[in-house]
Formats: sequence, structure tokens, C-alpha cells
Amino acid sequence: MTLTSSPRHQHTVPNPQKRSNLPKRKRTARLLIGGATVVALAGLGVALVSAQLGQSTASQSEPPVRDAVLAAPSDAEKPSDAGTSSDADTSGDAGAGNAPNPSDAGAENSDGRLPFGTTAFDTEYAGISNLSPSLLDALQVATRDAESAGVYVMVNSGWRSTELQSQLLQDARAEYGSEEEAARWVASPETSLHVSGDAVDVEGGGASDWLATNGAAYGLCQTYLNEPWHFEFQASASSNGCAEQYLDPTYDPRLRG
Repeated sequence: MTLTSSPRHQHTVPNPQKRSNLPKRKRTARLLIGGATVVALAGLGVALVSAQLGQSTASQSEPPVRDAVLAAPSDAEKPSDAGTSSDADTSGDAGAGNAPNPSDAGAENSDGRLPFGTTAFDTEYAGISNLSPSLLDALQVATRDAESAGVYVMVNSGWRSTELQSQLLQDARAEYGSEEEAARWVASPETSLHVSGDAVDVEGGGASDWLATNGAAYGLCQTYLNEPWHFEFQASASSNGCAEQYLDPTYDPRLRG
């Protein structure tokens, strides 16, 4: 006789495969959802970083916006508006909001004042066209090569009239309080290398640094230690390097009239 236990003592063991499938599917679904979320967030982060890098690259490679306003004519310029630093800073911003008339550019800038954004190629301005040919040619070639390297060389001041130079010197005396101190920054009309068309003052992000490093190859050299923006043409610089700089203009024998 075969003995069997009564039904009440029997118990059914659930199918282990069925018990484990449901939790496993739930875990898999959660992992898939979590993985998709991580991937989506990572993609969003990459997109944001790419956008920021793109903006940064654009800001470094795009040239500065040209100022649409011409400097005021010299007879309308107030003494306090004329720059006094380094025998040079003469860009003006009078008349803001009025678009310039190109046909009037020469008349409005006949004293040598230059609007912000002027380059060596803007020969419609007297401050550029009256530069010595050797200096202008060298500066144009250097400006083009610098732009290829992402550096935009702008001219803050080039040739100046004797009247403008006299005004700058007068302003420097008032600002610095003495003839001696003013002479460290502004030369007299009789000795100024700007009046003779043999000097330029540059501006723009990295412009003076780029020219200080590469300018000798074009014959462009810094002349004064206290004026890193002031450049002149030295014909021998391309082969022999630039001459030693003067501490400031008062040490320059060429300016002792």
C-alpha cells in the first residue's frame, strides 16, 4: 500500500522561475529608464559645452566692430577731449549716433585724429595716408599677417598735424603739472615722430604684444619702454633685430630740440 500524506500536510512549491522573472523584469526596466536618463543628461551637457566653446571661439576669431562715428574736427574739439598719453591717444567719440559721410572723412580728420577701429588700410584718413611709405607698407603687411593669427591691429594714432600735437602737449602740461613730466609722454610739434609721420600707436586685444614679438620681421619696433603701444619703422630690424628701447622719450636724442 502506498501511503500519501493528507492534503493538509501537502504544500505547493511555487515555480521558482516565475517568482524571479517579475522582479528581474522590473529591475531591467528601471535600469533601462535610468540609463536613458543618464544618456539624455550627458547629451545635454555635451551640447551646452559645445555651445559655450563655439561662443568662446567666435569671440576670439571675430574682428572688433568698427566704430561708425568719426572723430570731431579739430576746430570743434575741446582741450579736455584730446588724449595726452604717450604722445598719442587721440581717438575721439564726439557726435555719437551720427553715421559718418565717407566723402567728408578727410575734412573731418585732416588734423590726424582717428576713430576707433581704424587700421593701416584706412587711407582715407590723413592720420594713415600721411604716414611715411616705409612705415605704412610694413604696418599693412604686419596687420594682414596678424589678422591671420587672430589678432586685430588697430591704429589709435598715426600722423598728426602740428596743431593737434601742440594741443596734446598743452593738455599734458596741465595734466602732469610740469613741462618735464609732460615731456615723458608728449613730444613737441618740432620733434614729434607723429608729426613727421614716422610713428604709430596701436591698440586692440593683443596687438602690441603680437607686434612686440613679431614686429622686427617687418621692421616694426617698440621705441620706448613706457609706451608699449608706440611703434616705428627700423629698416635694419628684419636682419639685426630692433634697437634697444629708450626708457621714455626724454632719453631719445632725436627729440631734443
